[in-house]
Amino acid sequence: MDQSGDETFLDKSGIDEIPLISKARNGSKPGDKSTDSCVVLVGTTGTGKTSALNIYTGNDLKVGEGAQSVTGTTVSVEDKIHVGGPKWIDNPGWSDSEGRSDNLVFKDLLRHMQVNHCYNVKAVVWCIMPTPRMDANLQAQAKFIDMFTPDDEKTSENEAGQIWNNVVIICKGKINPELSADVQGAVMASKQNSVHAEPLSIRYEFAAPEILEGTTEKLRKESLRMLTPGEIRSELEVLFSKLPVPVPVVFANQKCISCGQEGDPRLMTDTCHRNKKTGHTGTLTQRFSRPEVGAAMGFGAVGTVALSIAAAAAATPLVLIGLPLVLAPGLTLGGHRFLNTASDGASACGGFKITDMRWSCCNAPELSPGGCTELCDLCGAVWGSSAKPCVMIKHPDINMQKEMDGYEV
Repeated sequence: MDQSGDETFLDKSGIDEIPLISKARNGSKPGDKSTDSCVVLVGTTGTGKTSALNIYTGNDLKVGEGAQSVTGTTVSVEDKIHVGGPKWIDNPGWSDSEGRSDNLVFKDLLRHMQVNHCYNVKAVVWCIMPTPRMDANLQAQAKFIDMFTPDDEKTSENEAGQIWNNVVIICKGKINPELSADVQGAVMASKQNSVHAEPLSIRYEFAAPEILEGTTEKLRKESLRMLTPGEIRSELEVLFSKLPVPVPVVFANQKCISCGQEGDPRLMTDTCHRNKKTGHTGTLTQRFSRPEVGAAMGFGAVGTVALSIAAAAAATPLVLIGLPLVLAPGLTLGGHRFLNTASDGASACGGFKITDMRWSCCNAPELSPGGCTELCDLCGAVWGSSAKPCVMIKHPDINMQKEMDGYEV
């Protein structure tokens, strides 16, 4: 492993199990200079992301002390020192002290890049504390970083893991004699996602006035790793000069055929519909409508009058034998409507009822098997519709769980 005198060394995601319809993609291709390149800051809250941005770019964004979060939203700033350089994107950070979900923080970051057409990533600056062991936080953060460049099955090239060529680890502080030991946890987490990952690394602390006055420059810079802002900027400039060309981040435009969400799978909510069933979207209605019953009853009334006139003219009551024939349709339809109720409804007359209701959407009998529409078996929404999905497709992180109640996975 190469290591220089300034103590730096060189060191395939989306939503699971969701059937998607591919549409046009948004983003850039290698060598495309029509969009802005950017440097993306990621890492746990309080690891010096905003401070690194201010030192390198000459900006003066508000920074906090300790692990308290100060950056509340994702922002882009121009590099005031390196004119024409990439924009820097800062965000609230993961394991946020304000209780923001890591997953939602990452989605906000990607959405900011998409809206602002920052499709070319010059560097992902991963800010960490000295961590020799690969803990759960580093593993989760490495997975998010790996999601910048998921593999595109439509191309012959394997895009998965390309982002790791442009990752720079900034370690805030020093514990071990060797830099490799302080960043070992992060490097191991990166290799879990891409075996060829070799991120660049650097570590430093801010030199206090008493350190500047009471130590030699060699001791301070090489052993203590306590640097001034200018020295930090110089070392970062050397580090960034070793990076390859910017990595294109492509945003897919797809549609989930289960819940109807559209866009890049990484930006979709982690919810969907559960299982597909057939059913009806209409309501149960009477088989015979009021106008139909009214028309039948009217026909019976007219027929009764006509028979009565005929009986009087013929001077014989035998003509009235046809009376039931003209009254039967109206009485039948009216009686059917009076006694007809839903299968789970109460009877209309002394426990006797007819179950012959019809679905308004397709006029199918209530008790006929199947249905005319594909629905979600849990919430009843139309399958593939944009109605709010009802189940989580992956377990939410701890901060997201605090904002949810009674969710189902």
